[in-house]
Amino acid sequence: MKRILFSLMAVVLCLGLMGAAFAYFSDTETSSGNTFTAGTVDLEITGQSSITLDNMAPGATASGTITVTNIGTLAGSLYATSWYVTADGAVNPVDMSDDDVAKMLLITAFTADDVDILSQIPEVDGGAGKSVYDMVNDPSGGSVEGYDDPVVSPHGWYSYDANMIKDASHTYALTVQFDPLAGNDYQGDGITWTLEFLLTQ
Repeated sequence: MKRILFSLMAVVLCLGLMGAAFAYFSDTETSSGNTFTAGTVDLEITGQSSITLDNMAPGATASGTITVTNIGTLAGSLYATSWYVTADGAVNPVDMSDDDVAKMLLITAFTADDVDILSQIPEVDGGAGKSVYDMVNDPSGGSVEGYDDPVVSPHGWYSYDANMIKDASHTYALTVQFDPLAGNDYQGDGITWTLEFLLTQ
């Protein structure tokens, strides 16, 4: 009886050793050539890069058209902001401020993709018409994270398209008139008005 018991224990021990000596079957496959490429957000401006009204007399007008296109690979949110600085063309007897000149530059037409948006410019200066001053100092502008430098966007950003897809375009056209009622004090005065567009994720 003892001999049989020892024999069974020997078999169990032997099986245990066999289990330690052999591993499970295995197989390895490799997935190669996986590529991860970041998309791009890229905005292109075509059309007129500037609108010039030189040597203007009261009542003179200038018009321009700007088209912005998303030439990147990703959709983004389109914003715009604007500001002006003094750009006097000559020495003048009365030096009017850049704000004074901006109030004399009336925006008589403003469209986005042929839709009239002139009425969206609020009356800020209390004048009879919409002016460059009104547009730049519109208090409804918001902030865009990372783009809040007061020198670049002193009056906030305005949303024009929350989801501007790849290859989408928007065309803006505007006409500016030097106020027919501008007096002699504005002789020689001027401003440079900048419009900036931002496409961001």
